[in-house]
Amino acid sequence: MNTTPRKLLSFAAIIGIGTALLATPGFAADKIKLGQLRGANVSFVATEKGFYAEQGIEVETVFFRSGAALVPALSTGQIDVAMTSAGAALYNAMAQGINARIVASYSVADLGRPGGDPNAISVRQDLLDSGKVKTAKDLKGMTIAITARGQFTDLFVSELLKSAGLTENDVRIVSMPYPDMVAAFQGKSIDAASMLDPYLTTAETQKIASPLMRLSKLLPGYTLGVVMYGDRVGKENRDLGMRFMRALHKANAYVRKVIDTEAGRNEIAAIYQKHVPQRSVDVYANPKMGESLGRATLAADVDGPHGLRWQLEWSTAQKLVPKAPDLNKAVDNTFAAAADKGS
Repeated sequence: MNTTPRKLLSFAAIIGIGTALLATPGFAADKIKLGQLRGANVSFVATEKGFYAEQGIEVETVFFRSGAALVPALSTGQIDVAMTSAGAALYNAMAQGINARIVASYSVADLGRPGGDPNAISVRQDLLDSGKVKTAKDLKGMTIAITARGQFTDLFVSELLKSAGLTENDVRIVSMPYPDMVAAFQGKSIDAASMLDPYLTTAETQKIASPLMRLSKLLPGYTLGVVMYGDRVGKENRDLGMRFMRALHKANAYVRKVIDTEAGRNEIAAIYQKHVPQRSVDVYANPKMGESLGRATLAADVDGPHGLRWQLEWSTAQKLVPKAPDLNKAVDNTFAAAADKGS
């Protein structure tokens, strides 16, 4: 009569030992190389909170200087997963048949979501204080900075000008990295810039520039950052890809839950500071700073009002993408859907 309980107890013990081994640093966890630009995102939270370890995964982050180098590295198997921005460079790579698919989104401009919006077009503070710039119409004749043609910063500026009845011919567009935008504002060599945090809040804190238009207000639901899988985790070992997605989904849910509390923001700030250090952790902890977060499901929006297809059509209209890829084949939301269901 007592044999069954003993067997059940023994089986439970075995499961417990297995789970413990997966979370033990000495255990031979499955390794994944994750490529991204040098910026803060929820993957670091998944690492520090042990969510990857829970799934038997060890993630090595590889930083790239540009998305143009990141996507080919994913296609050739140098990295397994990429966290990158949607844009013309990505769509062109997809049209060429890269061995990779979009499987989730990790940064979305949703109105009212936790953490606030980390993206805005800012204007130099003296122009705002003097009243020279009150609305987007007042940007006519001014110099506006973006990161590069075909990137979301370019699209954002284009749509803001369009909303004010202006075109790019009415302004001067210059390209530069985000950190240089802060210095350019200080030197008064630019009048406005399409920025993201922490640089956006840094400029505002230093009182050299302030937001004129938030991305979530002009283009609500806009997908900025996508997660891409190469063949190893997207096709050859889907179980590994599923485990990675579970951990990332858990991290995104955790940050969404705690980010609007002081204790939660300080915790996340410390994690980001460890992996992508700023001069001070106060930059990340500042309540004004917006967080790059995905929607609750992490699913990549294809056909929404400002989804990936809308972005692709904009890039095509601008003649930045000569041949449009088939998004129905390029996007696979099954990993995010399963993670969201808890399976």
